[in-house]
Amino acid sequence: MSHARNLGPIAPPIWYLAMCTASAVLGLTILTPILPLITHDLGVSTVAVQQLLTVYLIAISVGQLVSGPLSDRFGRKPLMLAGTVLYSLGGLATALSDSIDWLIVWRTLQGLGAAACMAMGRAILNDVFERAEAARQMSTISMVLAIAPALSIAFGGFLADSAGWQGTMVLLSIIGVIMFVATCYLMAETNLKRLSRFDWLTILTTHWHVLGNRLFLCWTMTSGMQIGVFFVLNGILAYQYQRNGYSLAEFGLWFSLTPLSYFFGNSLNRNWFVARGIERAALIGCALSLIAMLALLITQALGMKHALALALPCCLFGFSNGIVVANSTIGAITSVGRHVGTASGIVGAWQMATGGIAGAIIVALGGAETFAVAAIALIAMCVVSLLCMMIVHRHKR
Repeated sequence: MSHARNLGPIAPPIWYLAMCTASAVLGLTILTPILPLITHDLGVSTVAVQQLLTVYLIAISVGQLVSGPLSDRFGRKPLMLAGTVLYSLGGLATALSDSIDWLIVWRTLQGLGAAACMAMGRAILNDVFERAEAARQMSTISMVLAIAPALSIAFGGFLADSAGWQGTMVLLSIIGVIMFVATCYLMAETNLKRLSRFDWLTILTTHWHVLGNRLFLCWTMTSGMQIGVFFVLNGILAYQYQRNGYSLAEFGLWFSLTPLSYFFGNSLNRNWFVARGIERAALIGCALSLIAMLALLITQALGMKHALALALPCCLFGFSNGIVVANSTIGAITSVGRHVGTASGIVGAWQMATGGIAGAIIVALGGAETFAVAAIALIAMCVVSLLCMMIVHRHKR
């Protein structure tokens, strides 16, 4: 049962917040099956087409840093409306484009819209729910985020066969329209304590204030490291499965157990862990993540080549991630007082950036070729998140 704050803003339906938050992920994963079609139709290189993913991620990261502070001043609803409009227009314009350069421009616009929707979804949770309930509802949204990538990739492939890559972009545009209409009718303004002024100096001051909060930094570092580990695993595990004699199709099947475990972890977090305190829950989750990465290193160092030697530690990590991510996200946002939008933007940007940064560093160090290098780096990331949560837990006590 959801408990909104007494005498506070009215909570919009949780499915609506889940849809707005998941739209950013959907805009990324549904593109995967259509990249070869774009390459063929426009006669461009795969490197050029890959930029459609890169600029989208960059736009989401940067967009959250801007939309968060804007919502602290002007309110959540105007930013959500603007985000849905940009998301829809970006999808429609992309479908009508016939050059890779314009596709990149419109995908950037779409990413900025997705950033606003994602950042507002987290900020609204903090506006309308008490801390523990916000963590529970964040787990619900995270369960949707666990399912959305798998469904979007599968459905995206079917849609690409029947309607081409343009049809996929039109679908994203329609989703943007649905979110816009839902925002108009289902969402009341939830930011009842808006900032009195807004300029670039205010933005810098607000960011400085938030980043100067040690608890915020610990929570944010934890969430970023944990999500970063998942992104890195997604990028390098296929090589290890191949080295162990498995096909890419078999890798996809075994690795799909990881998001399922993430779903289960979020469910248990919502129904059991949160009641024990989000600090304790996140600390336990970080410890389990470290155990999972140690297990990956040990099994591969011992030469265990069965898929379960990789899949089971990943399942444990997925489960632990389901406990950590929702709690650390809400923990960060609730630690900064009134600058909720700014905090939400920084957390989201860091979560998106960590996977890319960590992945690039680990690949540069040879992690794709030598699994031990990647495993040791992932263990280090888990240690960082565990140490951060130990600081938070000590402060709580």
